[in-house]
Amino acid sequence: MKIRAVASVPTTANVYSVYVRQKKDASAQIFSLDYGDRMRVYDSKGGLRSTRKWSSKVRCIAVADVVGEGKDALVGGVGKKVLVVDHRGSTIWNIRLESDVIACDARDVDGDDAAEVVVALENNRIILYNNDKDAIFTRNVDDPIADVWLEDITNDTELEVVIADKRGKITILTSAGYHLKELQLGKKISVFAVLSFNERKLFVTGDLSSTLRIWDIDGNEIERLDVGNVPRSMATGVPDEISDVAYLVVSTKDRRLNFWEVEETGRASRSEKIILQQIGSTKEILYRRAIKCGNCGAPTSPEAPKCESCGATLQMIEEYEIAEYIQESIDSITGKHTQIKLKELDRILRKTLPRPAAYNLRRSLQAMIQSGDIEGHIDGRTFVRTAKKRKYKKINEKDAKNVRSILLDLLKGADTVDISKMEKETGVDSTFLRRTLIILLGEGTIQGTLDGNLFALDERMNSRDFAEKLIEELRA
Repeated sequence: MKIRAVASVPTTANVYSVYVRQKKDASAQIFSLDYGDRMRVYDSKGGLRSTRKWSSKVRCIAVADVVGEGKDALVGGVGKKVLVVDHRGSTIWNIRLESDVIACDARDVDGDDAAEVVVALENNRIILYNNDKDAIFTRNVDDPIADVWLEDITNDTELEVVIADKRGKITILTSAGYHLKELQLGKKISVFAVLSFNERKLFVTGDLSSTLRIWDIDGNEIERLDVGNVPRSMATGVPDEISDVAYLVVSTKDRRLNFWEVEETGRASRSEKIILQQIGSTKEILYRRAIKCGNCGAPTSPEAPKCESCGATLQMIEEYEIAEYIQESIDSITGKHTQIKLKELDRILRKTLPRPAAYNLRRSLQAMIQSGDIEGHIDGRTFVRTAKKRKYKKINEKDAKNVRSILLDLLKGADTVDISKMEKETGVDSTFLRRTLIILLGEGTIQGTLDGNLFALDERMNSRDFAEKLIEELRA
């Protein structure tokens, strides 16, 4: 590993938060917040590019395209609020929470070109928000949090949530909030950052000394860096697929902002590769394990090996692979919305999923296009479907009444209905029924879950209302 000092810039007030905004042209912007109520923007060489008045009540900063329109927004925590301010200075998010925000990050987790936002709260809670302000997950950790990051640890283009607590523990979660791995990196962490070099993932930690420590994914310390004084905040950035040089920016208590370039000259060790494989395998298992016990039907967590209600071992879901479901959902949604923004497609898709799932929307679309499963192209931030949607036989009034009657009979005294049985009883193609249910779920017209061929009606949804909505869409 080569670490080269680039610049050490004096500041008029102590900098308490820094953020590196990586760009596709191999350049970077470094944003800093200081107690002099200033936000300053530097280039990667330490050159000051701009400065503006900014309240020191903003405790953390991240910069990303949250709206998904190609314009950066500023993300911050102000007391018990999460704020997102667009490039014109207008507030587009203002979410009030139960505890102070102490750390945040923003990156595109799921490949829809709109950044998700993760925040860490003083009460040890982590929340990951989708770009439409819906919480993808919320989870509490045991110890006070030092920092939180979004990073692709498993190299599958879906980002993980990395939490550093003040007692030296690193926790890696999936983007659905499931636990993947813990690492103990020393006894204390006050500042934290991630260095990403393709398959090699490194962690940088600092405490109340002037020395930063660099660790591998196996928890081994591999390097130390003297920054001259006690670090107050830290950030890193690596341009995607262009440069193998990472940026490391550290503010210190002597009112300096220090810039380094870090070049990884080694390769991941055998043990590091094994750890990454184990994390990836754990992630796959979690996303394929039942969320309902197959023995007693009680809801359960994929993290638990056994059902807490009856003690039965949880089974892997093999019958209907989630990747296949995602492809079918994309096909169904784009059949109705032949030109749709990726962020809107992602919003609809999330509502159709029967269980938390890991996916990258752009990658899924590209794979479907290449395999011929769908005809169309991605135009910037929009998917355009070029093939005509599959035609199904419309149902007439007589058939509609028959479907309604049969459906209500099937739902009598039950909250679930088997699509194969619906096809047999009504004569309506099961694929047509599935795709209609997917569209209605995605649009929020009905409430329930579709798991394989079994549709479970949400208790909030009246069976007669459900039947009417289904008939209305089948007619259309």
